[in-house]
Amino acid sequence: MRTRLVYAGCIAIWLVLSALVALSIASHALLSAEQQFNRDALQLSEQLNQKLQNNETVLDSYAAFSTLDRRQDLPAEKRFTRQLLRRYPQILWLGHIERIAPEQLPQLKQRLRQLYGHALPLPAASGDAWERRFGVFPLSFIEPVQPSTLLAADLGRLQSVRRALQDALESGRMEISGQIKLPGLPAGYLLIRAMDDVLNTPLSAPLAPAHFATMAIRADSLLPSQLPLSDGAEVRLFHRSSPPGAPVLLHRAESASALEALLFPRLETRHPLGGANQPLLLTVSQQLGWRQIGVFEWGMLSFLSLALLAGLLLVAHHYLQLAHGRRQRENQLFYLANHDRLTGLANRNLFYDRLQHAISRVDRSGKRLALLFLDLDRFKPVNDTYGHVTGDRILQLIAARIKEELRGEDTVARLGGDEFVVLMEDIESNREADKIVNRLKQVIHQPYEVSDNLISVGVSIGIAYYPEDGLLIDELLTVADRKMYGNKREIAAAGTETV
Repeated sequence: MRTRLVYAGCIAIWLVLSALVALSIASHALLSAEQQFNRDALQLSEQLNQKLQNNETVLDSYAAFSTLDRRQDLPAEKRFTRQLLRRYPQILWLGHIERIAPEQLPQLKQRLRQLYGHALPLPAASGDAWERRFGVFPLSFIEPVQPSTLLAADLGRLQSVRRALQDALESGRMEISGQIKLPGLPAGYLLIRAMDDVLNTPLSAPLAPAHFATMAIRADSLLPSQLPLSDGAEVRLFHRSSPPGAPVLLHRAESASALEALLFPRLETRHPLGGANQPLLLTVSQQLGWRQIGVFEWGMLSFLSLALLAGLLLVAHHYLQLAHGRRQRENQLFYLANHDRLTGLANRNLFYDRLQHAISRVDRSGKRLALLFLDLDRFKPVNDTYGHVTGDRILQLIAARIKEELRGEDTVARLGGDEFVVLMEDIESNREADKIVNRLKQVIHQPYEVSDNLISVGVSIGIAYYPEDGLLIDELLTVADRKMYGNKREIAAAGTETV
């Protein structure tokens, strides 16, 4: 039981220490993951800023070219836009937006027919408040031709574009729309730049500025092909004026398990992008999990955990060995203090203690006990004739014969020299004790073969009963000793008569 408790305690300590080691290693790994996450998010923001700046430069170039091309040379503009599209694959299309009053739609239709050689369907005026205030914004030029169905379409009808058009009208600068998803095209957003400020058109003139250059950007093109983020990161790109809305760009992460969300922290960082012209907000988040604990950390954890287990088991084994040795020494000292060294029987101290406990049990149960006092006859000549070694061997043989004749619950002790006592508990009658006495005399009288010598000794036995012959230990021993000497005189008298 003690061994199991010690090893159970070692396992409990090992589990606690292993948990602390795992927590320490995991904390170090997660701290490294957080530092790497911040570095990667900063690197991503720098890359996005560079791409946004490039897109802004491309739109400025396109707006400048379109403004200087006063002849409205459609083939030349197409060639220029195709060059830009080949060089910058993130551009979905380039185009012109004109701001006109609803009643000017017929004139625009006639002009587009002259440019493109066929009539284009123009949207009917909606008459809503926004249109009455700001006008209609049809797309008068677009390249490439794949999304040509957008030509002459009113971009002011798109809610995600209206805010950018309004800001471009009020500021005269480049503005960015919300996310748009047109039929047949991937999700993206528009960059819109007024061109009339280049022509020195007064902004206070009616419907001024009236001309805008626009560029549609693939949202997924903003992310680099090799995303500098570890697995599990989520990237969102919002228009800074309304972050809770639909993101311009969304790169979803792998969904984390409920256990990972419970055990590991979630990292999040925000970076403003694009400056005043493209006010975007980049948010990068990552749910840390098991993947952040690498092979090295798992190996170190396993090594330290096994080392702790081995060390604790060695300590427990050493402790148990010490405890076992201490118990053995204590048992040995107890045995030496309570047993006769020659015969291994109980000595006087142990016999007195057992007799006292037996008397206490008899008082509770109401039964009787018998005390037998044995003294060997003709033993002194054995020592004188054959020596003390032979005498000691005979005492050992006598002790063994006495133990064989007694019950398991009886106690036999050597008081010293050639004197023995026997404690018999739960005696029903004197006849039961007399039978034991007769058997003891018979076995003790049988010869002993020691060192090729056949030696015989006798024994005298006195019996005292509790509580008839006394209530105290000394009283019982006195009575038994007196009866033993009476038995010895009887044996001596019988021997004289025989002679």
